[in-house]
Amino acid sequence: MKIAIATYWISGASGSERLVEQLHQAFPDAPIYTSTYEPKGSSLFKNADIRTSWMQKLPKAIRKHQLLTLPRQWYFSRLKLHGYDVVVSAGSSEEKALRAPDGVHINICYTPTLQYWIKPDNYLKKGSDGLNIVWRTGLKILLPYVKRWDYKAAQRPDKIYAISTAVQDRIKKFYDRDSELLYPPTDISRFQNDGTQEREGFVVFGRHVQHKRIDLAIQACNELDKKLVVIGSGPETDRLKAMAGPTIEFKGQLPDDKIGYYVGRAEAFIFPNEEDFGIVATEAQAAGTPVIAYRAGGSLDTVAEGVTGEFFDEQTVSSLKETIKNFNYKLYNRQEILKQAEKFSSENFRNNIQKIVEENS
Repeated sequence: MKIAIATYWISGASGSERLVEQLHQAFPDAPIYTSTYEPKGSSLFKNADIRTSWMQKLPKAIRKHQLLTLPRQWYFSRLKLHGYDVVVSAGSSEEKALRAPDGVHINICYTPTLQYWIKPDNYLKKGSDGLNIVWRTGLKILLPYVKRWDYKAAQRPDKIYAISTAVQDRIKKFYDRDSELLYPPTDISRFQNDGTQEREGFVVFGRHVQHKRIDLAIQACNELDKKLVVIGSGPETDRLKAMAGPTIEFKGQLPDDKIGYYVGRAEAFIFPNEEDFGIVATEAQAAGTPVIAYRAGGSLDTVAEGVTGEFFDEQTVSSLKETIKNFNYKLYNRQEILKQAEKFSSENFRNNIQKIVEENS
């Protein structure tokens, strides 16, 4: 079989890039079509056949993702990948608009585009995760047009696979299409440990942006006088540090082994935001650490209540505080937590996508 892979862009080594990298591992001879490639020091695609668009030749200063929405729509809607038996596209934006005239187009949907369908108000308001006023103004003016375009683009894939049940529901609601589940990969080896560390306090990690709601974890631990380790950085870091009390410790950006160390010695990983899937929650479980999660989004798939963690029902400090107060990490079985993490391993993902490709070829 001749197989191709496509994604909206490649930038660094975030969760979306790691999924595409696992597609590359599953199909090492498949070229990867994308609008722009910015490795930012990552070696994920060192040996991959990356085929970029004309946008790669633009000056680096204007190759920002938010500025290229319309050019990407134009590019992917006209991208016809001839000669392939199967094309696997992955993303949450323009990649689904491509055509596979000689084969089957399978789309792995991270979510219907957030800024169009799910949380447009979050992206339009001032100060939203560092988005500039030009982009926000453009989105406000073009929103009706881009929503129509996005809906039509979502009709092009022959089959759609959702990364969580929450995303499945959104695909049905906004795109009027049925989809099947395909959980994204977690590199569980990144956080594995021997489980002998003494556990104390809580941990949260990820990019410091508004929608991650790290502020809830900080405020709850402030008021309960609980130790919290905060890992990561971003545009919200200064604001988060300003609200932190004496029990909150900021570690900044850390390599995987250091993150694994702090997650492995925490009583629980706090996951206060709603994510399409939320790989950080499965990574925490790979360290044998239970999760305290907001009851929404991908956490409903990844956290087994009472077995690998607990939920809080409202995205408020008081609701999170109540769950933390009643939480006892000694009630959780480490082996059961590791078993849950194994369901989302990279190996399982590769096996599943290979089966899907074989069944649809």
